[in-house]
Amino acid sequence: MVISHLLKRCRRHGIRSGAAILLAGVIAGNLQAGPVDEQADITRLMQSGQLAEALRRVEGLLMLNPGNAKMRFNKAIILAQQGKTPEAITLLLKLTEDYPDLPEPYNNLAVLYAANGQYESARIALDKATANNPGYGMAFENLGDIYIELASQAYEKAAKLDGNANARAKVAALRGNVQSAGGVVKPVALPVKGALAMADNTAAVARPAQDKGAAQKSTTEQTAPASNSEQAAVLDAIKAWANAWSARDVNGYLAAYSSDFVTPRGMSHGKWAAERTERITSKQHITVKVEAAKVTLNGDRATVQFTQHFSSDKLRSTDQKTLMLIRRDGAWRIREERVG
Repeated sequence: MVISHLLKRCRRHGIRSGAAILLAGVIAGNLQAGPVDEQADITRLMQSGQLAEALRRVEGLLMLNPGNAKMRFNKAIILAQQGKTPEAITLLLKLTEDYPDLPEPYNNLAVLYAANGQYESARIALDKATANNPGYGMAFENLGDIYIELASQAYEKAAKLDGNANARAKVAALRGNVQSAGGVVKPVALPVKGALAMADNTAAVARPAQDKGAAQKSTTEQTAPASNSEQAAVLDAIKAWANAWSARDVNGYLAAYSSDFVTPRGMSHGKWAAERTERITSKQHITVKVEAAKVTLNGDRATVQFTQHFSSDKLRSTDQKTLMLIRRDGAWRIREERVG
């Protein structure tokens, strides 16, 4: 299913082909939605463009069960396809309030925000989608598209303000690379991989109860020393981060951080990345050394405490530092950073 009207609206609002076109996901069938045949009929009607009939069927089911999350989601998607964006956004926002752990409503909010040129709002929604479900590949792809669009806008502004030829070349490179990589309109996969299960349609997402023994095990794991292989993987990530910083490799440095990195002073991720880029590229040389690193693991999270020796042509410092990392898709990335 391709939501063609949304894609056309994206183009009208300045999103160039292959730069930041987002795809709307559909919550997978493991959400309790009512009779399977009824849902299959509604999906068929939506995919064939019979939106009025699909909406009539959805509203009929919602009259019987107003809390049915799947039908509420279906209604939002139908309204979006009909061009009723404000109503669709209202429904999706209410879904995020009632079911804050579901990633799909956030992903589709991002679609609608991007169609209106609200890229920062789209980024925030996608950050929440990926934080709720680190296995949600579509949301990560969409997030990448948003960052490309935000970066392109920043480079274009730099080029206009001072005739920066380097910035203009970066815009062309971003656009060209995305198009050559096949950044075009694609059909939406159904169902979306990794959708969260819901126990019922009127309560929050069910969370498995943790018995006393499991709780004790979790506490033990938190303080247990990491195995050599686990420690090595985390330390390799820290080494790669320090090496990229030392090499003034901005892309490698930023790639060491997770998409939901807790930025300082509550600034946006884009502003933080721009600030870090300026600070790194403004130096003639940088050397970062990590000393006496101590790793503590708790499942897919790690804490690393170490002494950081930093030197450049403008500054020398030695600080005690703590990095909190999270493992996603087999890679350790920095989610939080503290000095002192």
